[in-house]
Amino acid sequence: MFDGFPQPFGPYELLRPLGRGGMAEVFLAQASSANGDARLVALKRMHAGVSEDSGAVEMLIEEARLAMRFNHPNIAASFELGCHGGAYYILMEYVDGLDLGAVARLAETLGERMDRRACAFAALGVARALAHAHELTDEDGQRLGVVHRDVSPQNILVNHRGELKLIDFGVAKVATRIQQTMAGVIKGKYSYMSPEQASAEKVDGRSDVFSLGICLHEWLTGAPLFRGPNLISPFAILLAVREQKVPRVDKIAPEVGAELAAIVARCLTRDLKRRYRSAEAVAKALEKWLSRNAKGYDADALRDYVDDLATRAPTGTVPQRSLLTPDLSNMVSSEFAPSEMSVVARAPMTGGLPRAKAPAFDFAGLSAVAPVPATKPSSRPRRRTVLQLLWVGLAALVFAAGWSVVATLKRLEMF
Repeated sequence: MFDGFPQPFGPYELLRPLGRGGMAEVFLAQASSANGDARLVALKRMHAGVSEDSGAVEMLIEEARLAMRFNHPNIAASFELGCHGGAYYILMEYVDGLDLGAVARLAETLGERMDRRACAFAALGVARALAHAHELTDEDGQRLGVVHRDVSPQNILVNHRGELKLIDFGVAKVATRIQQTMAGVIKGKYSYMSPEQASAEKVDGRSDVFSLGICLHEWLTGAPLFRGPNLISPFAILLAVREQKVPRVDKIAPEVGAELAAIVARCLTRDLKRRYRSAEAVAKALEKWLSRNAKGYDADALRDYVDDLATRAPTGTVPQRSLLTPDLSNMVSSEFAPSEMSVVARAPMTGGLPRAKAPAFDFAGLSAVAPVPATKPSSRPRRRTVLQLLWVGLAALVFAAGWSVVATLKRLEMF
């Protein structure tokens, strides 16, 4: 069914494609566990633009180090950042299910809006995942300032057990770097950005809260918020994110109720002082709503709801990538063993912090050199930077000398 598959990729076997985006393509892959057993993983292989930008590679390494610190049931585990044949890749936990964008489309094909209980429960899982990431600290207890930057339905997955998994931490940050280098514009899913992100301002965890609010608004209303026939260009979408009036959910879908609509509205306020101060605060608000309006709603209930949509949906509307999964267990953190291609990898058998060392790279040849400690980058200026400063200084001196000569000649002409 999938021409050219399976195919080898270093020690891994790519079984079939799962998806493709502007920065990478994702495959269902097979890997060996620490015990030598075959396990399923997702392998995200970066496009050539990443390898060609040394700054993007450095950022990718730092973001991978952060992602491998996460240890939360609502965050898909990242196992390894590696390089093979000049291509960088991320090895991740495979989530055998659908993204929330696909779930919302299934409901749409049936002429329905997503069940408000399913929406609130899904948003709760995402809020808990974000709270864990936002509160992440270093060894000295200092908050690391992690921001997802791409909270969107495509990055929120629900597996066949009804468990929520948030994916792709830090990838949007690297994509922004690459796009700014190549074209000088903001890169990302524009219609799910916060106003401050759309304005290229500094962002914190409240930016992810706004993006989660967009997702929740769309799930509950069954309609796009900052997308549409009049919002085609990136400029128009970014302008809408910054300025377009956001309608209350219960004005569009009265069955949602004022209480849940108020939670969404507070996530989506552009006034940072009025927006929820943290993802943890959003989680608490959703927990209270669920306890009063959907007591006992859990992962099993969400699984049954998604299964029901998939069963009733017209033939051909259920994404095939969610089906045809080989009869193998998914890799878990405690089973993972780093490969020889690792640049950064989760500590084997612990599922905790990444290894203390990672190779530095010769970006011209993309070959590994001696390992260096995983410490903060040196504050010394790079050779390239020094040379650039010297050239600028020399140019300034030549300009000043030339201007002095011209001024002297003009004064002589006056006499």
